[in-house]
Amino acid sequence: MITTDRSSSSGRRAWWAAGLGLIALLLAGLWWSSRPDADAREQGAASGQGLRVGAGEGAASGVQFGPGASVAALVAPTVLPDGRPSDFSPQDWAALKSAMAQTAKPEAELKRVVAYLRFQKGFEQWQSLRESSDMARRQQLAASLVDQLPERLRQGEVTMGEALMLASALWTDLEPNEDKRKVRLEEVQAVLASAAPQPDAAQQSREAAQQAEYKRREAAIVLEYQSRPESQRDQVWLEGQLDTARRAVYGAN
Repeated sequence: MITTDRSSSSGRRAWWAAGLGLIALLLAGLWWSSRPDADAREQGAASGQGLRVGAGEGAASGVQFGPGASVAALVAPTVLPDGRPSDFSPQDWAALKSAMAQTAKPEAELKRVVAYLRFQKGFEQWQSLRESSDMARRQQLAASLVDQLPERLRQGEVTMGEALMLASALWTDLEPNEDKRKVRLEEVQAVLASAAPQPDAAQQSREAAQQAEYKRREAAIVLEYQSRPESQRDQVWLEGQLDTARRAVYGAN
């Protein structure tokens, strides 16, 4: 059902594709979007509530992510007598443990997935506060999320491009001054670059060969589709053939 491949980020991301149903179950209903208020950001910075990343990757690297002093750490969930974290319902925790039991390293994967789910939930909470006047809470969440980005990148759960886009959005809250924010983002980029997984030459060669083979099959399928009279072009057939080709090259995931 769910597999992991620590040899490449593509394997890790395939895990998430296979587990979308579980993730959706655990995180449903927490997504809002709108633009943050620029004046509120300026007010938050002027209030003297400076921010930096906490005790994670950013702090370990010596990079201070924010204009001033640290914020209080967000309250960590407690572990209940049955071993379940307090921020997971009994049903969700049972489903998650069942899924992780099918992986090569159940305990390690359970710990990693819990961290990722909390990261996702924190991001969605941050988004939900875009219309809120509680700028301090929003900045706390943003600082916490920036702190976690290197580990999420290291685990292959986000790409470098995704991590940089997230960092840019989060720092819009943390530093309203554009010039200072640019400097901070350059520091973040350096930290992320050191955290990014580096595939070995053999893995890169395999992935390049897979991509070339898929492109060859894709081109043949599209050519056959386009050679048919327009009235006989079946979009469902095309999508099915492309999916079959993908599975043949990359496997069921």
